[in-house]
Amino acid sequence: MNVKLVGIPEQIMAGAVKAGIAKTKTDAIMLGLLELDNKYKLLEQREDEEDLREAKRIERDVTLGKEKLLSAKEFERRTGITVTKTR
Repeated sequence: MNVKLVGIPEQIMAGAVKAGIAKTKTDAIMLGLLELDNKYKLLEQREDEEDLREAKRIERDVTLGKEKLLSAKEFERRTGITVTKTR
């Protein structure tokens, strides 16, 4: 992919390289994208949406009898993992 930046974005990118913050213009762009995600949690939102879709699918499958939910006691018996109850 080729990206041509002009004006202020180009100056910022060149400044990042000149200051040693980034080794290359490509690195400067990647750092900018990472900071964008850090500020707006874009990947986290996407993962949350995927988790929500999966939870809805499981809930539907349980309703249709395709999947079964285990009680905490049955889960502990089958896995050997103790489930801590919280208030």
